This record gives sequence, C-alpha cells and structure tokens, in this order.
Amino acid sequence: MKLKEINRTAIQSWSPSQQHPIYLATGTSAQQLDASFSTNACLEIFELDLADTSLDMKSCGTFSSSHRFHKLVWSPHGMDGAGHPNGVLIAGGENGDVILYDPAKIMAGDDDVIITQSDKHTGPVRALDVNPFQANLVASAGNESEIYIWDLNNFGSPMTPGPKTQPLEDISCVAWNRQVQHILASASPSGRASVWDLRKNDLIIKV
Repeated sequence: MKLKEINRTAIQSWSPSQQHPIYLATGTSAQQLDASFSTNACLEIFELDLADTSLDMKSCGTFSSSHRFHKLVWSPHGMDGAGHPNGVLIAGGENGDVILYDPAKIMAGDDDVIITQSDKHTGPVRALDVNPFQANLVASAGNESEIYIWDLNNFGSPMTPGPKTQPLEDISCVAWNRQVQHILASASPSGRASVWDLRKNDLIIKV
C-alpha cells in the first residue's frame, strides 16, 4: 500500500531516529536527468505526516545547489544542544566533494546552509555512512580505493583506515559495524569486500 510519493530524480535520506517529526531529505541525483532534461540541482526536505491521507509530502525547505549527489546521509550530530538542532546532512558530490549542510537552516529558508566542505576525493563520492556509536564520525569512499574517516568536530583532517587496497578500484559502499564501533566494511562493484579495523588502522579481512 502506497502511503506517500515524491516525483524526483533524486537520492534520499531519512532524518535520524531522534528527530520528530520525521523528515525525508532528497538531493538531485548525479549522472541522471529527469523528463524535462533540467540541469538544475537542489536539496529538499519533506515532512512525513501520516495523519494526512493524501500521497503528497509537505515541503519544508529547498536549497538550490551547484552540486549533484551520489549519496546522502543524515547524522544526529549536534542535536544534543551542540548547535545543530536537526543534525547534519552529509552529501557525496559528483566532483569529489563531501559537503555538510545544516538542515535546520534549509528549513528556515536561510542562504548560508553549508557548514563546511572538502574536495579531498579525486573522483565522485559514491558511499557514505555515519558511525552508529559516534555520530561525529563519517566514512566516505569513491574512486581508486579511496576511503576517508571524517570527524565532524575536526573536519579538515580526515584519516584513512589503512593502505589502499590493490588493485585500485571504485568503492560503491561503506558500512560501519552495528555492534563494534571501530570496524568498517567497504565493497566494490567487482564483488570485492574489505573489512577494516580502525584501532589497528589496517585491513583485516578481504573477500
């Protein structure tokens, strides 16, 4: 049974579980065009209101972006009174950018919604994941076996989980272990998967 729908060529991310009401963020998808062949891009935030029986979701804010996105994740970082009441929206861009947005400012209609950004990656940022134990830690991945671990409290100096895997390849997915906070996995379209131990800063399993 369909509850809601949004007609967008976009990637999406739900707001953190701590967030009420529930929001859905969408970002214009990289390497895809909608039916109108528009080259514009934007971030939008919608509210999920199940009391409303229509299929539409209420738009709560829109930000016109110069980036299109491969991945979007929403961290609860800052929701505990540290300056970001709706958390932080993290986007992986098509030109190697990792961009932090303030969803509270997007919904308020502000222009200054970018908290900070980095173009550390040499190619598209195809994968992002927030650490479930420490919301300030975010893993990103892209081309040429690049993986970075970002601390949202010290964004300018990302670390790597260990030496790049060989042969160099694109990484399409990263995921933190949901039981052990210093274990991270990455995977590529070739079928290779790697498991990293951040305490040892090294690769521990390759499948």
